Amino acid sequence: MHIALLEDEQTLAIDVQNLLSNAGHSVVHFPDGHQIMRALLKDTFDLFVLDWNVPGPDGLEVLKHMRNNMKLDTPIIFLTSNNAEEQIVTALDAGADDYCTKPIRPFEFLARVAALQRRFLPKENPDVDGEFVEGYVFERSQRTVTIFGNCVNLTEKEYELARLMFQNIDRPISRHRIMQEVWGREEDALSRTLDVHISWVRRKLDIGAGAQYLRLVVVHGFGYRLIKITVPEGGTL
Repeated sequence: MHIALLEDEQTLAIDVQNLLSNAGHSVVHFPDGHQIMRALLKDTFDLFVLDWNVPGPDGLEVLKHMRNNMKLDTPIIFLTSNNAEEQIVTALDAGADDYCTKPIRPFEFLARVAALQRRFLPKENPDVDGEFVEGYVFERSQRTVTIFGNCVNLTEKEYELARLMFQNIDRPISRHRIMQEVWGREEDALSRTLDVHISWVRRKLDIGAGAQYLRLVVVHGFGYRLIKITVPEGGTL
């Protein structure tokens, strides 16, 4: 999962990042509320871990903003002071999906993360290839995608880019996240490279503007989204 961590205590933030990274997740750390609020405009996440007491908008304000203003349904774990029942109830009432008390107990924390992953995210193992969408079968070892029986060869980056988008059907994915997950870094110099790879993936997998089943479209000012095309019963595109 791609996880956002809001935590101003540097030592705790490093510990949580290491826990999540060692469990196979990518983590972006934000030390204050202003930074995570700005990030919400340009990145997408699979899970939020929010501490209450942080500079700027606190964790509760960030939580309310995501639920009430942005209408995000992304799972949220709230970090609370040890045995602070009032904080726990307030956070859950405001839309948090779970909580974890501080100091964090590593195994319990990871179990709660895994439980939310099972509840909210697709059941497919992200490390296993296969048919993410009917008719499109991915094979990493060969870097191929078989489309309704026709095999298409991709480069390594084209394959990883396509795989990321197919695993997130109908979900906007930011340019920042794509560059981080496919190239391992976020740099302005990669912007043109990303656009070129998007163009090749559209062409090779037949998911461009005029595609019949799936289309990889631009989300202006944000990134890209792979959408399913719904054909009205008895109708045509």
